[in-house]
Amino acid sequence: MEKRKLGFTLIELLVVVAIIGLLLSVVSISLSNSRQKSRDAKRLADMHQVKTGLDLYFNTGYGYPDEGVWNPSQSSQTMLTCSGIETFRVPNDIFVGSGYSYTYTAGGTSYPGCGGTVWSTYKVRFQTEGNTSIGPVGVYYLHPGGITTTAPF
Repeated sequence: MEKRKLGFTLIELLVVVAIIGLLLSVVSISLSNSRQKSRDAKRLADMHQVKTGLDLYFNTGYGYPDEGVWNPSQSSQTMLTCSGIETFRVPNDIFVGSGYSYTYTAGGTSYPGCGGTVWSTYKVRFQTEGNTSIGPVGVYYLHPGGITTTAPF
């Protein structure tokens, strides 16, 4: 009577492990790309929100906020106010701590307004990780005229 061996050979086990490893790497790369696209979509949505909020601020205070007003509001995630009127919450980049950030700079002519100083223009610097509807990977600037690849001032 012949004895039958049960179980898998070493080669069969190695092939299965290799296939599982390959599948995991493909899924990991796909997931990484999805996360990158999601972060870029959030950045573009944030810039739309910032543009709308700064337009409201301008209409309320006849100018754009000073960096001394913007920066504390951004770091504490509080509402940006103009003479006690809440205009919008200043967002932070979704990938905080990775070198990506929204950097606001006021510019142009300064005027008294909103209980402090307001400015005639602004720029918000932000960076994308991948190709988006506004262009390839890179640094962009939001300003009153829209989004550009060159700093407006």
